[in-house]
Amino acid sequence: MLQIPVFKAYLEPIAVPGEGLLLFSEDGSRAFHGSLFEQLARLIDGSRSSDEIVAALAAAHDAATVYYALMMLEKKGHITEHIPGINPHVAGFWQGLDLEPQSAIESIRNHGVRILGIGEVETEPLANGLLSLGVKIVDKANESTLDVVVVDDYLNEELAAISKIARIEGRSILPLRPSGFECWIGPLFKPDVQGCFLCLRHKLERHRLVHRFAVAHGKRPGSNLPVSDITRNAAYALGSAAIVKVLAGSDSGLEGRIFSLDIRTWASRTHTLSENPYCPVCGVAKEPRAEKVVLASGKATFMQDGGHRTVAPETTLEKYERFVSPITGVVNALVKLPQSNGTVHVYLAGHNSAVRLERLEDLKNGLRNASSGKGASEVQAKASALCEALERYSGESHGQEIRISGSYRTMLAEHGGRLIHPNAVMHYSERQYAERKTWNGRKSKFNVVPEPLDADAEIDWTPVWSLTDNCHKYLPTKLLYFKAQAGASSEAFYSVGCSNGNASGNTLEEAILQGFFELVERDAVAIWWYNMIRKPGVDIDSFEEPWFQELRSHYHSIGRELWVLDITTDLDIPAFAAFSALRNSAREEIIFGLGCHLDPRIALQRSLAEMNQMLGLADAKESDGSMRIEDQEVLSWLTNATRENQPYVTPEPTVPLRKRSDYTLQHSGELLADIETCRRRIEDAGMEMLVLDQTRADIGMPVAKVIVPGLRHFWARFGPGRLYDVPLAMHWLTRPRAEEELNPIPIFF
Repeated sequence: MLQIPVFKAYLEPIAVPGEGLLLFSEDGSRAFHGSLFEQLARLIDGSRSSDEIVAALAAAHDAATVYYALMMLEKKGHITEHIPGINPHVAGFWQGLDLEPQSAIESIRNHGVRILGIGEVETEPLANGLLSLGVKIVDKANESTLDVVVVDDYLNEELAAISKIARIEGRSILPLRPSGFECWIGPLFKPDVQGCFLCLRHKLERHRLVHRFAVAHGKRPGSNLPVSDITRNAAYALGSAAIVKVLAGSDSGLEGRIFSLDIRTWASRTHTLSENPYCPVCGVAKEPRAEKVVLASGKATFMQDGGHRTVAPETTLEKYERFVSPITGVVNALVKLPQSNGTVHVYLAGHNSAVRLERLEDLKNGLRNASSGKGASEVQAKASALCEALERYSGESHGQEIRISGSYRTMLAEHGGRLIHPNAVMHYSERQYAERKTWNGRKSKFNVVPEPLDADAEIDWTPVWSLTDNCHKYLPTKLLYFKAQAGASSEAFYSVGCSNGNASGNTLEEAILQGFFELVERDAVAIWWYNMIRKPGVDIDSFEEPWFQELRSHYHSIGRELWVLDITTDLDIPAFAAFSALRNSAREEIIFGLGCHLDPRIALQRSLAEMNQMLGLADAKESDGSMRIEDQEVLSWLTNATRENQPYVTPEPTVPLRKRSDYTLQHSGELLADIETCRRRIEDAGMEMLVLDQTRADIGMPVAKVIVPGLRHFWARFGPGRLYDVPLAMHWLTRPRAEEELNPIPIFF
């Protein structure tokens, strides 16, 4: 029981005659009904003890009732013990933060703050402001509870060194940037807490491609940001508030977070730093081990857009949107593309950081490349872009991947049939290897040829799980992860890592299905495209999907025709290619998109949505009508391809359009059952399904890379196998095409 109760200073009590008590605060109000509370409003003023208040109300209320009311007000946090001698405004501030004012003030006075300046910064105004708040400023590290580091650039090497020393010596540090138009405050790094400066630096470097490029060439940009009293004063005022909160023992809101304020727009934001369990400084995770992939049942509850999912895209966005930040995120931004409207929905997610920066051209490509997302709805497109970006991040080599070093010859002797040659997945022909200099001299973005694997070269191998044989098998690490080296000391180019079969999902089962459908889709594309086979068209109207009709109407309104081909193969999993071309134009600017799924409606929807992504390329024009595209393969296609000179992109005229009723129900709505259906389909065709779990601990979104040796990539890879065999088995061709007879135009994305 409080001795001398008083309403907390940030509350304003108002007695309402005949009604009760109203308590007003900045955040709202609370009402307490009855004459007892009306009277308490007048009596609780810091001049009477609880017993005196009870005595004053004895004529109207029994003591137990009054004591209970006082205890209830205390329990709800509305009254506290009166402490004389403290400014009520100061007391109200700390009480509003759930701190006892006297303790907070003493804590601030008893803990030292050391202020360090790095770069073109002025720290004296910050020190003066803190002194006025009662903060003790110290010069020696051993007297400091908190090091405040004022810096012009968070990537300054001195900040990294200070942070490392502070962590070793057990001090917290708070970086602060008062330069430029946007001030940054935080994160608050504590010495015994996960999430350190190295974690932050890793994220910053991913986003700042220009900075990385300049540093590689001996320059450090970022130190010439405009320094204005306006930004500096705002940063120091906000920073001072954070500092005194830390010293007082309050939650500063900056542990693992950066607060930013843009003076130009007044846009403020909190950026969350994700912890990396494998960080060499603050990580706590053990070395990864090769684990069996264990799958679980899961019902698809969302099947309207993009695929079969366990939750709606809104839920996925809400869970993972914290990774969108230009400072601490994996994705720097989610941006709606100009071609998006009520029917066409396309988003970009930041840039693709899986790029090496050696030339200005590399920098330009890195800034241009981004993960994109599509869908029949805006939220699906946005979630799709975010998930693809997180998928790409998870598929990068971060250094924690399981690697076994050895030559193909020694690994084969040890593991036998569990070792898989990289070309069993890539499928380059002997002729392509022999002519690799010619292929690579074309400077194609995707259609490159590596060196043939030297059986005695020491390279890294990574285990993948065979869902077919229920055991681990081994493939080159460089084939499985972006930016991975061939070996610990080898830059050899024996394999090509790519995103084929990579997918994210709300569950691992979702990711596996999506990755598998991409493999089947691209296999179907390769067989049809390179053999230039005429395929049946699809009756879009028969699916009775309003969005399909809306999309076709939109394309018609912008002068385009739209059609779809059924490119399904012997695997009998629906695969489609959607096309659009300009009407009444010599330059048809043909665009297309691809889709595959057990559910033919979803497969068709995905192909149309992907075609929308390419619409932005076709619309990228200068004022004179020339195309604003630097990729020569894309430019050549959009400029030169027509339905007449590329007839395989049009429906086979002698075959009726395929209708919705021509497709049987193959999906179950249960993800594990659908994976089993797909696995059996692959095994019946004489292949196996392999899975690599690429889920990252600092992200948490399930990511899988699915590999099926034998299925073809849609890039130009002309080795023997399904590319030649399936058209004969399906009676699409009467003889296999010779390699030199294949389509000379490779897929260019």
